[in-house]
Amino acid sequence: MASTIVTSTSTAPELPEDPWVTSNTAWILAGLTAWSSIFVTCRQIYQHLRHYSNPGHQKWIVRILFMVPIYSFCSWLSLKYYDESIYFDTVRNIYEAFVIYAFLSLMFEYLGGESAILAALKGRDNKPLWLTCTCCMKPFPYGLQFLRFCKQGTLQFCAVKPVMAVVTLATVATKTYADGNFRADRGYLYVTIIYNASISIALFALLLFYAATHDLLAPYQPVLKFFIVKAIIFFAFWQGVALAIAEKIGWLQSTKDVESGELAIAYQDFIICLEMLLASIGLVYGFPYTDYVAGGRHEGHPSVEHEDSPDGASPAKRPKSVASNLKNTLNPKDVIDDTIRNFSSTYKKYAKASMYLDQDGTAAVDVDTEGDASSAAGSDDNTDAVAMQPSLSRKRMRGSKKGYKTMRMSSDEEVESLT
Repeated sequence: MASTIVTSTSTAPELPEDPWVTSNTAWILAGLTAWSSIFVTCRQIYQHLRHYSNPGHQKWIVRILFMVPIYSFCSWLSLKYYDESIYFDTVRNIYEAFVIYAFLSLMFEYLGGESAILAALKGRDNKPLWLTCTCCMKPFPYGLQFLRFCKQGTLQFCAVKPVMAVVTLATVATKTYADGNFRADRGYLYVTIIYNASISIALFALLLFYAATHDLLAPYQPVLKFFIVKAIIFFAFWQGVALAIAEKIGWLQSTKDVESGELAIAYQDFIICLEMLLASIGLVYGFPYTDYVAGGRHEGHPSVEHEDSPDGASPAKRPKSVASNLKNTLNPKDVIDDTIRNFSSTYKKYAKASMYLDQDGTAAVDVDTEGDASSAAGSDDNTDAVAMQPSLSRKRMRGSKKGYKTMRMSSDEEVESLT
């Protein structure tokens, strides 16, 4: 009697089909919103460069606005080529760090630079509040060290982010990195912890500065600006972490063509493309170029260049071209100088040259206003003048006791001579 041998084969469960977010339809939809946001923001950038009447302000505004094209384009490419998404996301994340510093620098420019801010904040102390995350801290004065901490807090993020990007690329190359993988022998856990600590310090510094100067910044409507910039960075980071956790606990499952970790990135990129359209519209209202056209609220002195006169007379002046203004905006020299200055051991010498402090701590500042000069050095009236005119672009610092020269300063210039 022949026996029949029955063999059973176990089949592995089939992986689900690729989700909609990785389809061409999703990529086209993301492209429409991404390119729309790029068009809106690039037009705004062009208008700022065309009406470049206040370079101190608009240099930082344009740098902030570049966030939208960089975010949109990198996220759109990452959504299509998610296998190489780590490289696109690296570019986007590095610029994210720079935006926080650019925003703080813009606030410094609004208030006339460090010297004017010190004069305006004279006698003020931080009040411990849970809203500013200082409820467990002792009151501290809004002095020189406070301003330095705010700058250092944002600049350290600009340094940490590229380092973490290099570490991420290195661990990817050695196959010890995977998005959403929190194992102790993988790099994602440590990169996330360091990045989270660094961005928290940067946002904390930004929040402290706003809490100290919100009344001085009132003419510049900082709430909308602060909300837009912080919301973009905050949501971009935390929604990425949330999606990584969702994939880890099984809410998002890998598919046939999309490996573990890539699906969360795809959702992140798609969401960012949608968010950038809203962000571009918000930035139009947050940083309007109309404030800098002729007769605008913050119109300053336009950048000019000399033009040879055909009759041999003195060179005429004409407004700089858009290309020239863009070149000035993209020049990183001021950022490098500011980084060296704020982390240098000679920072106090720079501060003394920017503002001479009497033995009793009173600021000796001579302020030139439009058609009005205030020369009450070291007096309360002069301090009030600085506080009421936060956008002053010229400040003459006087310190006869130490023999300092009377000099013209801008918030991004080093002291050239000191006697």
